[in-house]
Amino acid sequence: MLVKRRAQGALEYLFMVAAALIVILIVVKMLKGKTAEAKEVIVENNATKELQELANEA
Repeated sequence: MLVKRRAQGALEYLFMVAAALIVILIVVKMLKGKTAEAKEVIVENNATKELQELANEA
């Protein structure tokens, strides 16, 4: 009976660890997407500023 309880506890622990890893992977994937979007916005803003500076110089 004691072995069965330990096995059940170990299995529950593994499920909790697996669930936590899945949540972490989802969050990391979402953050990677957001940082890629932010990088594109920064590049676009820098390009716009440079074009405005060139237009002002002309």
